[in-house]
Amino acid sequence: MEQVYIWIKDIFLVIISLSFFQILIPDSKMEKYLKFIFSIIILAIISSPVIYLLKGE
Repeated sequence: MEQVYIWIKDIFLVIISLSFFQILIPDSKMEKYLKFIFSIIILAIISSPVIYLLKGE
């Protein structure tokens, strides 16, 4: 149960920090690419327990 709590806390912290970073970045042509990269980072963190379980460790 503690691992679930840590996983949810990590997701929350990453989303908050990426949102803050996105606010600091001025509007530019790179904005859509940065949103894509941020989405991939969030997806990787959310899917990490599934990958861990599939490995069987």
